[in-house]
Amino acid sequence: MSDPRIDLLLAMADDELVIGHRHSQWTGVAPHLEEDLAFSSIAQDEVGHAVVWYGLASELTGKDPDALGLGRQPDQYRNAILVERPNRDWGYTVARHYLYDTADDVRLVALADSAWRPVADATGALRREERYHLLHARTWLDRLAHGPVDARRKLGEGLVAAFGEALGLFEPLPAEGDLVADGVLPVPHAELLQRWLDMIAADFDALGLERVLEEGATMADPEFVPTSSGEMEAPATLSGPHVERRDRGWVPVGEFTGRGGRHGQHSEDFAEVWQEMTGTYRAHPGATW
Repeated sequence: MSDPRIDLLLAMADDELVIGHRHSQWTGVAPHLEEDLAFSSIAQDEVGHAVVWYGLASELTGKDPDALGLGRQPDQYRNAILVERPNRDWGYTVARHYLYDTADDVRLVALADSAWRPVADATGALRREERYHLLHARTWLDRLAHGPVDARRKLGEGLVAAFGEALGLFEPLPAEGDLVADGVLPVPHAELLQRWLDMIAADFDALGLERVLEEGATMADPEFVPTSSGEMEAPATLSGPHVERRDRGWVPVGEFTGRGGRHGQHSEDFAEVWQEMTGTYRAHPGATW
């Protein structure tokens, strides 16, 4: 039986590596020169955080961190589907940036209490850098929400498009019960999801963006793409809870069913980002720099 801690580490590392790669694609084409620097810096941080988690996974697997990050087949990656999506426009990018980094903050806060000391110890340095990511995301969320009509519209559309898939960041891991029982994961993802909803609902209420939680409250249906045989298949089969307003808060109703990124099921967009991200490593096996 494989160590369930490996699935936890790979989920976090793969999230960071893929979102870092997507962020880096804004370098040179961001709306402002300062954003070329800001998003490049954030992308570098995210990849650096991935290295931390791959390093811990390396100790458990005996595999080189580079091989873990760049040498696996697509169905061996455990990142959430949200992070592999193309950047689209600036409104969508800001929306995903905000939703992802708030979720990552919730995750890191919980893992600071992990019974597995290497993970608990790693969260301190990562959270210090993630504070900047959160500040950047919230600054842009506020700027677009209070900006011209078109900016607010693009932000709203981006949030609605990204919110349903952001729920997939909290898809339960394989053998999650064992991780929780051992204290490695201090609280299950269902509880982390509620903590995240409480956090973003407060931000949305303050900005008059409550409709996002209504219009984007359900995970999107699976996408169907042609296979090499011409048949149709659903690469992303995950469905999850929907979000409802109750009293003064928002709560998830229902459970995750099927399998998504945490189990190696990905969208049609992952093939492109995987090929670009791992191309040099695969083209020059065993190379050192």
